[in-house]
Amino acid sequence: MKIDFCTWSASDFAAWWGAVVATLAVIWNIIVAIRSGARVHVRANPNMQVFPRQPITEDKTYISVTAVNRGNSSTTITHFCGYYIKSFWGLLRGEKQEFIVNTDLSLGKPIPFVLHPGEEWSSMADQKSIEEKCIGGHLYIGIIHNQRKRPVYKRVKFKA
Repeated sequence: MKIDFCTWSASDFAAWWGAVVATLAVIWNIIVAIRSGARVHVRANPNMQVFPRQPITEDKTYISVTAVNRGNSSTTITHFCGYYIKSFWGLLRGEKQEFIVNTDLSLGKPIPFVLHPGEEWSSMADQKSIEEKCIGGHLYIGIIHNQRKRPVYKRVKFKA
């Protein structure tokens, strides 16, 4: 079938123009709806030390975790957690060992914590106690917030 634009009237062009613009508007509204809400990104940095040294921190190393809300609505961080797997096959078999991190209030912001758009939350976990339990595997650490069903994790890579 061959389309001859020379035989089109102004109302045909207007109808097609309206159809194209309406389709693009629907696609844009779907994208906006998917991206609305809280979008929390997590960073995890091992081998961190507190400076200046305090009696509570001494010479300990910590895993520093930072969560940033890049979305357009607030959320509440409810848990600071993580999991450990021996291999990726263990993850497929459901052999992950989950844990909750209890940190001293002097090492970060308390939980629960309301995280507004553009705001960040940070805390630290004692690296030695976590690393001893996770030898020879993969460690993921992150947060749970009330705008998402699943936790937001970031892999922690220890350097020798």
